[in-house]
Amino acid sequence: MFDETALKSGERASARLRALYRRRGYCPYRMSRFEEYELYLRNKNFLVSQDILTFTDTDGRLMALKPDVTLSIIKNTPETAGGLQKVYYHENVYRTSPAAMGYREIMQTGLECIGQVGPFEEGEVLSLAAESLAAIGGAYLLDVSHLGFAAGLTARLPETVRRVILAELGRKNEAALR
Repeated sequence: MFDETALKSGERASARLRALYRRRGYCPYRMSRFEEYELYLRNKNFLVSQDILTFTDTDGRLMALKPDVTLSIIKNTPETAGGLQKVYYHENVYRTSPAAMGYREIMQTGLECIGQVGPFEEGEVLSLAAESLAAIGGAYLLDVSHLGFAAGLTARLPETVRRVILAELGRKNEAALR
């Protein structure tokens, strides 16, 4: 075991997150810093920034320092028939910063649940999101913004009530929802 008090604040938070994910059955995932640029070119709409740091590899391929972890995990994780893969990562990504000119190296810790994902796994990931925010510390608000989620919660309600609830959710009217 290690002495968590000797670590910097960000390192302590990352260590707590990795321990949380291991306890919940997620396995560590390690990847290369580089990925073929074509992966990001095909998925530009998914990326936070359109700016990607590229270079030509010695074999002539256009490579990129990864601006995203999820795409690399999906590309490099083999599909298993009817299976579910739960992985977590602690990786650097390379992005431009609106505050600073140029590229920055950013450490990211997170998880991916890949494969036959059902309601249980979706709930588990939401629960882990809340537990992750709590593990980092401080006040937080988890905002789940998926209409399918809200529609599922209200599916068995009478149509008139359902419409009112969805309309108030759209307005983010907490008082009316109560």
